[in-house]
Amino acid sequence: MQDASSFIQPGTFRIRQADQAAALQNLQRGCPKHMVIADYLKNPEEFARTRYLARAFELLGMQCDVDGGDLLLVPFEGGESVDLSAYYWDFIEDLAHEETPGSMAHGTKVAFHEAGIDVEDDDEHHEVSQEADDFIRGMRDRMITVAELDALIASEGSVDFRDNYDRKTPLLEACEVYRWRLSQHAAAQMEEGDDVEGREAKASAAAELAVQAHNLQTVLQRQPDMAARNRDGTDALALAAESGSVDFVDQLLAHGATVNAGALQGAVQSLSVNMVRKLAQGYAHLMGPGLLLHACVAYSAMPTKLAMVRYLVQDLGCDVNARAASRIQDMQGTVGRMATPLMAAALADDLAVVQYLIAAGADVHAVDAYGNTALHYCSGQTWVSEDGPLWFALDENPKVTELLRQHGADDSATNVAGRTPADLFASRRA
Repeated sequence: MQDASSFIQPGTFRIRQADQAAALQNLQRGCPKHMVIADYLKNPEEFARTRYLARAFELLGMQCDVDGGDLLLVPFEGGESVDLSAYYWDFIEDLAHEETPGSMAHGTKVAFHEAGIDVEDDDEHHEVSQEADDFIRGMRDRMITVAELDALIASEGSVDFRDNYDRKTPLLEACEVYRWRLSQHAAAQMEEGDDVEGREAKASAAAELAVQAHNLQTVLQRQPDMAARNRDGTDALALAAESGSVDFVDQLLAHGATVNAGALQGAVQSLSVNMVRKLAQGYAHLMGPGLLLHACVAYSAMPTKLAMVRYLVQDLGCDVNARAASRIQDMQGTVGRMATPLMAAALADDLAVVQYLIAAGADVHAVDAYGNTALHYCSGQTWVSEDGPLWFALDENPKVTELLRQHGADDSATNVAGRTPADLFASRRA
């Protein structure tokens, strides 16, 4: 028998509908007797009586997805839960069918390619020297010089050498940190008060921004590959677009950056209508259904969020019932595959956006791939781990919940783990 851990990464595993009863029985029979699993299983009584395989996996700290009637095991992504997969795998190994090896990564690549984005394979990644790796990692904390960058270009053979973890080039690191410093500088300028401490904070933010502006200019002098992407497929222009700074975007466009779907998504995430309008001109073919979802899941305190949602629907024709092709991670939590903009807005507790989407024809009864409705998303935890979610209810959560109910949302609707919105709300309060 192969080592259990080799079955978990990097692929996705399918448990067919016909095999799920047997898989659940095997887990319920074997897990409580296993010393390690039994020690971490916090609710053995519910585990023993659940009729839902997906709920059993929730209680074991694993998420699932659904494809038709089949369950897809999602590789463990960390968090507060303990990964028990290597221990319980023996109980379901014969019933779990491996998708294409590395299918999780493959699916991501397919999505990027469909959006006109080329992503390099991991096996093309060659480790750089420790000096080059340290250089990239250290860029966020200091001002670099042309001389030291040139020395590394000479030793590594290109200005596009990458760090050994996130696969960031000097350009990608410079853009990521510059975006971060732009955000910090804007926040510092908005702080009230003109005392000594406040002035020092603003001066510090300005100085740090200047350092990163210098670093970006230094890297751009050496004509880096503007199409390079980090491990998750993000390129320099997408990072610039996320900042909301038109000047930042113009700077990269002047150096040969090309508008793609990732840049448009970054612009939407910045909630800058002017940024999206600028990048969308001449690139209507890149407008994908995910743009509205990314706008709706954004933090609801941003005053330009509703304006962005209106612009995407009314000016760019985005479908209010568009479906997420894959999971979307954001500050408030996870928007599942096949989720709708209304679910994303419900997760973010955004009353104004929920009202707008319903008025524009959003389906209150739609379900994502896990069987969750928008009302499930109001609980902040569409799947339940025993450690609880990082999500917390915002001020408008009760109003969003009530609005959905007024439009027919069903408190008794069950997801594939057998959990209703009421169950999830009870778990949140526990």
